[in-house]
Amino acid sequence: MGGMFDIDSPVMNVLNKIMNLLVLNLCFIISCLPVLTAGAALTALYSVSLKMVRNEESYVFSTYWRAFRKNLRQGTACWLLLLCLGVVLYADFLALGSLKGALQTVFRVTAIVFLVIYSVLALYIFPYMARFKDNVLTSLKNALLIGGANPGYTVTVLLITAAAAALTVSDLEILLRAVFLWLALGFGLLSYANSFFFRRVFDKYEKKEAL
Repeated sequence: MGGMFDIDSPVMNVLNKIMNLLVLNLCFIISCLPVLTAGAALTALYSVSLKMVRNEESYVFSTYWRAFRKNLRQGTACWLLLLCLGVVLYADFLALGSLKGALQTVFRVTAIVFLVIYSVLALYIFPYMARFKDNVLTSLKNALLIGGANPGYTVTVLLITAAAAALTVSDLEILLRAVFLWLALGFGLLSYANSFFFRRVFDKYEKKEAL
């Protein structure tokens, strides 16, 4: 009779998954230190976590850094684009305070629409690049279209991500504890949770490509 610490036991599988998430989280933090490389780091993060949810991962460390190098240029380009769009969007919301009446309403609605588009794009672009090989413009277009075509999954991932962020900054004491959690496991765990939903979305399009 096999014991609970046999290599194929549920307990060992859980412990192995936690260890892989710890390694994945450390790799992500290290590769994010220059900040400009965060896009490539996010793509590599999802390259591993999208495999982990189907138990397809092998060596997390080598898989991560291989994906990071492969997506360095394209991931960085998308990251810088998102940063620029984020700054413009933030400036638009700040400018709303100086407007009045119908003009303010029109600009507020427009800003909210662009915020929704930006959020969908930011959620999907790096997981998309982790699963599909396309140029930057095609990746941006397809990430936006796929996110919009799957509103249930998109809202779910958005709520999970927003809840994690809101909980982190909800209280100073929680923030101090959360910093340790994010540094130890948080980024890997969040991408792992989101990857369950991303894989369900991407599977539909991968099957179409295979036909």
